[in-house]
Amino acid sequence: MKNDLRRTEPIIEPWSFGGKNGECIDIGTHRVHSTLRDPVIRERMQIFLPTALDHYRSALVPLPAPDEPIEVFLFGSRTEWLGYTRERLPQEAAMYEKIGRGGYTVEGDAVLYDIGRWDTFTIASHEGWHAYTQRVFRHSLPVWLEEGIACYMEGVRGGVDGAPPTFIPWRNFERFGELRDVVARNRLIPLEELVQGTPQDALANGRTTLLGYYAQVWALVHFLNEGEGGRYRRGLERLLSDAVEGRIAGTLWESSRAGTRNERRMAIGRQVGPAVLREYFAEDLPRISAEYDAFVRAIVARGNGEKIWRGESPLKAISAATPVTPGTANATPASSTPATAAPANSLAPAASSAATPNAPR
Repeated sequence: MKNDLRRTEPIIEPWSFGGKNGECIDIGTHRVHSTLRDPVIRERMQIFLPTALDHYRSALVPLPAPDEPIEVFLFGSRTEWLGYTRERLPQEAAMYEKIGRGGYTVEGDAVLYDIGRWDTFTIASHEGWHAYTQRVFRHSLPVWLEEGIACYMEGVRGGVDGAPPTFIPWRNFERFGELRDVVARNRLIPLEELVQGTPQDALANGRTTLLGYYAQVWALVHFLNEGEGGRYRRGLERLLSDAVEGRIAGTLWESSRAGTRNERRMAIGRQVGPAVLREYFAEDLPRISAEYDAFVRAIVARGNGEKIWRGESPLKAISAATPVTPGTANATPASSTPATAAPANSLAPAASSAATPNAPR
């Protein structure tokens, strides 16, 4: 699925911020405002971003192109990134400083900085999804799905000799490794609790908790897309379509399955809670929670790391896994349709600073 906005040659103009001279690189699909010093990231990003956008629009369900270029602010240093953040988001800047190495998206603009060649591209694909949905979707996805799909879009193998990268959702060893650690340390959050939280909530409890949250919502998207023989895929497709067309709020408000009035209000206003799970996937929350728990434990089973590294689905391991009995897996104790809230600011830390083979070079 190609993008109508793509340029054959970029338009490059001077741009500066905070006394640092840079450039604005207009590649049609994106305008990259940059103070980068690394020429490799600069050149490869012009290929990477349009390829990532094509992936967003085709990976799960056909999605429309943005009407105008996505704005990306890509700084050469964390100091410049912090300076821009403090100027643009003075009230939230202290929170964003806590993420360490990472980036965020606000009002459809991705704000990043150079954190090394591999990790910079990973964050660009993650935040690029947020920038895309904030510009294209009329209604926001629930936070857990928005963040989960952003992680799903990170899986990539770098192109060789200037070729475009290949996006492979299962090829995300950082999220897989963190998920394996969460299970090993008995920190797996039950699904009914997971959908109540946000990255900001997780960050308040520390970076480790935040990385665990991202790993679990990454696994959740794979579960909804492929788990249980594809039982939930149609619901995922319907939910994405409703987000594009602006039907989520009305669907939830009129639903007899989504839960209490307060749960529906939470889903519409704050994009959290179980209402979307009930309406689009399963009214029986204990059952789907147990299925998700079993899915996670099966994909992190011994021997699956190599499959993840190759970008292969570990689902074959699941068919041989011992089933989890529902209820035993990590059990834990208006007259008009409300307007849906605007998409919340999104943030993401780099999953790892380790060098990764096949990174763009």
